[in-house]
Amino acid sequence: MKAKSAVHLNQDPPFLIILYFFFYLSVLIRMVLNEPSNGVIEAPAYGLMAGFLALSLAQLLLRRRWPVSMHVTLALQTLVAVALLLTKPAMDYYAVLFIASGIVAGRNLTSRGCIVWLTVFCVATTVALWEAFGSRAPNYFAVYIAGILLNGLYGRTSQRSEQLVAKLGEANLRLHAYAERAEEAAAAQERTYLARELHDAATQTVFSMSLTAETARIAFKNDPQKVPVLIDRLQELAREALAEMRTLVRELRPSSVVEEGLVKSLEQLILLRKRRDDLRVTLAVGGDEQGSAEMKETIFRTVREALNNIAKHAGVKESHVDLSFASQEITLMVKDSGRGFDPARERHPETFGLLAMRERLEALGGSLVVRSAPGAGTEIQARIPLRGR
Repeated sequence: MKAKSAVHLNQDPPFLIILYFFFYLSVLIRMVLNEPSNGVIEAPAYGLMAGFLALSLAQLLLRRRWPVSMHVTLALQTLVAVALLLTKPAMDYYAVLFIASGIVAGRNLTSRGCIVWLTVFCVATTVALWEAFGSRAPNYFAVYIAGILLNGLYGRTSQRSEQLVAKLGEANLRLHAYAERAEEAAAAQERTYLARELHDAATQTVFSMSLTAETARIAFKNDPQKVPVLIDRLQELAREALAEMRTLVRELRPSSVVEEGLVKSLEQLILLRKRRDDLRVTLAVGGDEQGSAEMKETIFRTVREALNNIAKHAGVKESHVDLSFASQEITLMVKDSGRGFDPARERHPETFGLLAMRERLEALGGSLVVRSAPGAGTEIQARIPLRGR
């Protein structure tokens, strides 16, 4: 289907409408104030001006519903303006009506339609002025043709600006929608992580508590002397479960990194992994801790996800974390000597964790590099720039 030659715009800017009718009124005022020495403006000229005004109003009413009506009204207005230029007494200022029509063409037509009609206006102005004034006509050509082209360009610029604003508005809405989806995805990831950690951390302890309570109930009937020992054991397990939950909540709560500091939070995380998975992690820190709260939270989550992957997939119980604070960036390296994998080929569940790491880092202008190979361990390097933050 061919593209329509008119552009549908929601509403013309009030300034352009005022400018359009300003040109019309300027012609009408010149007619009324015309000096008698130039000849009296007779009724037919006023009738043609009334017809031009009626066509202008029809444009405002019809062009949004029937864009093709633009071409009809512009054609009729061109004929009216030419007729005015040829009406006695001959007055050059009727060509101002072509300038007004140039605004309409630039504002409401496509690029091709605008060029066609501006050309028609320039040609019609030139021919009509020549017919009306003969050899004196070139004195008027430059002024009116320049006015037609400049006002047509202004109308065209107004149209393109409005279209650009509309596109920017749509892009802004899409950006907000994407941000909302990203936030929902991050929240879902946190819920998934919480569910997994709750299962890993608390299930075994709670199951032991259940067995101890059942043993205590049986012992109460068969061997009451064992009950105090079993109750002590049950209290010990309850304290362990409570401590585990507090540690987990502290780990997941974003404000803890800000309140306690990144290095302190990483030390607590390492103690948690040692108690939970027997994963022995060495932490090396260089420089003074710095960076925004968002940077520290991102570094903490990167280390947490990396240690999760090591505990579940590396097949080793040792890892090394190196954190460095320099003047221009924060660098992080997490390394293990486990079974490794091929980052370019394998698509294990931990790949999603690596993707989440990279997205968080890139949102801060940082980067993530994963080096691994089957049987050669894994090394994760992250960088976040500090300059301008």
